[in-house]
Amino acid sequence: MSTHRSSRVRHSDQVETLKNMVDLCRRRSYAGDVVNDEEEDPRRRGILRNTSCRRHRERLRSTRQTHILQGLTVLAAAVIILALLLFLALEMAQNSVESEPGQVVRKQQPQPEKSSWLDILGFLGFETQSELQHKDQNRSGKDSCSPQAMDLERIFRQVARQVLNQEQALARMERALAGSSRFRSVALVGPPGVGKTLAATVLRQEFPWPANVHAYSWSTQMADEVGKFRMLRQFVDGLSDCGANLLIIDNLTTCDHGLVPIFNKLILEREGELGKRQWDNQTVLVVYVINVEADQYWEQYELLQQLESDTTIVSFRFFATDDVLDCLDRELKVQQLILSPENQAMILEDAVANVFDRGCKDLRLQILRNGVPDL
Repeated sequence: MSTHRSSRVRHSDQVETLKNMVDLCRRRSYAGDVVNDEEEDPRRRGILRNTSCRRHRERLRSTRQTHILQGLTVLAAAVIILALLLFLALEMAQNSVESEPGQVVRKQQPQPEKSSWLDILGFLGFETQSELQHKDQNRSGKDSCSPQAMDLERIFRQVARQVLNQEQALARMERALAGSSRFRSVALVGPPGVGKTLAATVLRQEFPWPANVHAYSWSTQMADEVGKFRMLRQFVDGLSDCGANLLIIDNLTTCDHGLVPIFNKLILEREGELGKRQWDNQTVLVVYVINVEADQYWEQYELLQQLESDTTIVSFRFFATDDVLDCLDRELKVQQLILSPENQAMILEDAVANVFDRGCKDLRLQILRNGVPDL
């Protein structure tokens, strides 16, 4: 009886084990891991569909396609280079055949070579270093010598930072110098110390062609007036064809107003045949700085109105007490100095008393004498 009971137990255990195996197989078949006879053999696919290796297989396929494209690109570049070399060889052979008998074919035959295969290289985007440098030099040379390269707007922003409270005069001066004619003449008229010479100085400092700037003070002591005109003639003879030329004649008085048309005529009517003059392409800017006296301002101003129309008159206004205060503050900041209350009151009193005759002309010297460093 015991033997029969034990065999029955083993049989039930085996049945239970078989059931568990059947359930396990069913679950795997649902998950897709059991391969039916109709499906593709996993050994042919190499990798099962639902495994973590699928991403790796796709990465391998993408890398293989990339390598194929790179190989095709290299092959196409090699074919193009070979075709260009072949074209060059055929053209050189044709040139040698077309040359006359007994004539030596020069190695440097620029025209056929430049007009054929170098043009093809340029069309494809391949340019030699020498050609690039040549283009850059031509471009920079044209840009640097063109009068249009002068940025007057930027220059007069710098002038406005230095010259105080003369906005209208600076705007008129900028418009006059920005004209389209090759000869532009401007006369800066006003009392001393209101910014005329300072405006011309900043214009000179900011001029894009420093070698083309010539400045002369008419108050320079010389034996006679002939020496001064000889100096101006040297300026005229030294005008440059590259860029614009700037001539500044400072410290003129109203009695010297006759110099303006004479000097303008000297520039415009130099010796030479009309139409064949080398200076027809020159751009010349002339700035005259003329001081007028306060007590005879209107009489002198009317006299200056007789200047020819080719010269634009720019009038700088008289300064008042507020302008003197602005000049004092600006000079203290520029020189980085401070004044004691007693020295400041003394300097202001003297400057305001002579503001119509001297403007801000003497303030810098007084500040340098009486100021102390601002620590």
